[in-house]
Amino acid sequence: MAGNKRRYGLRLGIGNRLSMRDLRLGLASKALLLLCGVLLVTLVGLISFNHDNLKSFFQLGRAQVIDNQQYQLQKYYRDVFARLQGVTSSQSYRFDSYQQENLPAIFDSFWQDLRANTELPVRSIAVVDPLEGLKFEFGYIAHSEKALEWMLKDPDDVQAKWILDCPLSCRIIIATDLDKMEEQGSYRIFYSIDSLRLLELFPASQGSHHFLVELNDDNSLELLYAESAFREMVQDLLVGLNAENIIHGVEQFNTEMGLTELHAFKVNNTSQQKPVYYAIVNDINTQLNQLKRADYNNLLFGIGALFFAGAIVVFALSPSLRRIRRTIDNLPLLARSSHNLFRRNLESNSKRFLQDESDELNHTLIRLSYQLEALEQQLKSRAEELEWVANYDNLTDLPNRRKFERVITQMVKEKRYGCLLMVDLDNFKYVNDISGHGAGDEMLRQVSSSLERLLPNDTLLARISGDEFAIYLEGTSLAYSEVVAQRIISMLAQVSVPGHNIIHTASACVGIVAFPEHGNGFEDLMAKADICNNQAKELGKNCVVTFQAENSDTELAKKHYWLDLAQNAIERDRLELHYQPIMNNKLNKVEHYEVLLRVRDENEQLHSPYQLILAAEKNGQIDKIDLWVVQQALQQMETNLRNGFTDKLAINLSARSFCSEKVIARIAREFVSRNIAGDMIIFEITETAALPNMKQAEEHIRRLKALGCAIALDDFGVGYSSFHSLKHLPFDYLKIDGSFVREILNQNEDKVFIQALVDIANQLGHKTVAEFVESEALNNELINLGVDYSQGYYIGKPASARYFWQFDKASAVLALQGT
Repeated sequence: MAGNKRRYGLRLGIGNRLSMRDLRLGLASKALLLLCGVLLVTLVGLISFNHDNLKSFFQLGRAQVIDNQQYQLQKYYRDVFARLQGVTSSQSYRFDSYQQENLPAIFDSFWQDLRANTELPVRSIAVVDPLEGLKFEFGYIAHSEKALEWMLKDPDDVQAKWILDCPLSCRIIIATDLDKMEEQGSYRIFYSIDSLRLLELFPASQGSHHFLVELNDDNSLELLYAESAFREMVQDLLVGLNAENIIHGVEQFNTEMGLTELHAFKVNNTSQQKPVYYAIVNDINTQLNQLKRADYNNLLFGIGALFFAGAIVVFALSPSLRRIRRTIDNLPLLARSSHNLFRRNLESNSKRFLQDESDELNHTLIRLSYQLEALEQQLKSRAEELEWVANYDNLTDLPNRRKFERVITQMVKEKRYGCLLMVDLDNFKYVNDISGHGAGDEMLRQVSSSLERLLPNDTLLARISGDEFAIYLEGTSLAYSEVVAQRIISMLAQVSVPGHNIIHTASACVGIVAFPEHGNGFEDLMAKADICNNQAKELGKNCVVTFQAENSDTELAKKHYWLDLAQNAIERDRLELHYQPIMNNKLNKVEHYEVLLRVRDENEQLHSPYQLILAAEKNGQIDKIDLWVVQQALQQMETNLRNGFTDKLAINLSARSFCSEKVIARIAREFVSRNIAGDMIIFEITETAALPNMKQAEEHIRRLKALGCAIALDDFGVGYSSFHSLKHLPFDYLKIDGSFVREILNQNEDKVFIQALVDIANQLGHKTVAEFVESEALNNELINLGVDYSQGYYIGKPASARYFWQFDKASAVLALQGT
């Protein structure tokens, strides 16, 4: 019973039911069903095709029958005319030497002989002289006026040799010519024949009947004549017919004869005022039964062929399907790595004279088993390699963060105290940006080699991120760890890597934490070491900071505060824009303002955005904040333009936003939607935004300048390759970093640098802007050096928009200078 359940996919028991996933359809069944489906469709198509052909042949045959009946009827009437013309011509001897007074007797004798010697139902004859008109009439005379008029016409004016005349009963009047001597002229003899009796003499086929109908003005039908035995049936038939049926015919309808067909022909030669149709009704029961038998035979043959084909398919596929079944049963051997047994079973299953796809499947699986066996060997040999890759850094061959975390976690569990040192290289990003990743990789290799030489062999040393190394000194004190850290800084100062026209030297910040004094877990120790590194960078880099427990909570809270604010500053309405005027030194006039971001805390105190920007760059919110600044600045520009203020605005873009295709595209849409001319806006970018990808920087500057915007290079002079940027990027303004401006009154080197920079900018067509101008004497010196613009507290302090554009602008600037 259990075997049957597994075989058929049925689950039995209380509450169990058949699931669709339990149903299985074998390959043979699928092939059979598919074949049957195809054959069934083909069969239906063939039956339909044969039926249409048989129906076409049937209709063609019926059309030929109707045409033949029409032809036979016309031939019959031609034969009747020929016979009557022959009768007339045979009597010409009577008139060879006649006397005028003997004509009545001669024609009467002719009439009597005609009645006695012909089987044709001639009811009367009429003799017409073309010159004198109607001469004699014999027999039952009942001509209509129209028929008489036709008889009296000149023969040359009449094309038809007969006419149907139905005054009381229907007759066919046939015209013949009686030739005489030329000097005596000729007569025309008209024979009036009973059409019903003439029709009964017509040798019609069995099951075929004829009748004559007249079409009334109201489209009703009136029977003129029909066969006596058929007349009552015709009367009943006409009740269900109309003019449309008579004119176009009826293919199939029921009568006392069974299924019949009707076809009618219009009689043009008639004396009737209304249309007259000659109709033929044929019995088609025999032909229809033959058609049905042919359809039935086609269906029986198709069904037989379908079953025969299915049986052939099942018979042909059964051996191959059994081999496939055995192959499937052996597949689990591959999962158990029993490759030799699997191959033996399949090879014994494939020894046949005539082979098919199932044998090819076996051969393929055998080859696959060899490949799987080889692959398993490769996997075993590479397992150690993969383990190494997962736990070690490929560049330096040092343990990676994953390995370092696992070892430190185990040491913490085993209470193996010691000190953790985090070494963070200073300005490593600039090495990659300026000289490429090859130089950066070389510096990392040299640093790791130096650390390995410095530290004892049993020291745990790892590279935990791009420019960070971690060291665990087991069993050491903080004092000893600080000595090691100082040695590390001294040693790294000796590391140098040649770059693009520059020699890069290494320096680092080192943060130190102790276990268990400063933390009881890996993440806790790493977080506090990171705090130490941040403090070291704030102290000027290239120094050592040991964790102080009393500052940890404050630093962590501060870090969390700025990260949270970067995430939600816009929604909490903590951001606002301030504007600082920039003076045109030649015109002694403020021409544009730099847009500066400020952060307002819960106590409504304003703060520099420095910490916010650092946090936003870490959590990926910097693009969102930059776009908010652009939107707010453009909104302020709209307000200024409506109130008649045409001062330009300079907007800062972070390196990440400037390198973002989406941000640049969004800025372009903002200009279009607000209908603001691009020449009202200056975008300020730093060298760090341009250097990583000069081609992309050039493309984004081109797109912004296509809007009409100007581009300023901010903090010029503090980077590694400022003149390289000037050579390749189309800037409009160079903003000289304040570190060169502050001391030009005291430091001649700074003055020389600024003078050289101004000369180069003039040669390249760039305007220069000096930052941190905080005194009149400093500003005058900058003017003497040729600096085009000045910015600083002497020109005006940053303030909200209402200080510059809601009141008198000049007085607002003076007020700011006096504060």
